[in-house]
Amino acid sequence: MSTSTNRARIRTLLATVRREGGIWTTRRVMGLPAPLGTTQRYIARQRLATLAARGHLIEVPDEHDTAYRVNQAGGAA
Repeated sequence: MSTSTNRARIRTLLATVRREGGIWTTRRVMGLPAPLGTTQRYIARQRLATLAARGHLIEVPDEHDTAYRVNQAGGAA
């Protein structure tokens, strides 16, 4: 996958996360329709971690998975 395609998918995922709100796990990302969703857990985890590293998401406690919510303070573009 090209870098520009990956960046576009991450931006679109961020817009979806902001619009829908709530807690986001790899399973929730995997449940999204294509092209946002993915059948690969690693890719879903990577996309969420990228958004967290940029300050858009905050990690929250979860019993079974790494989970995130929107960082209301914002983040880098």
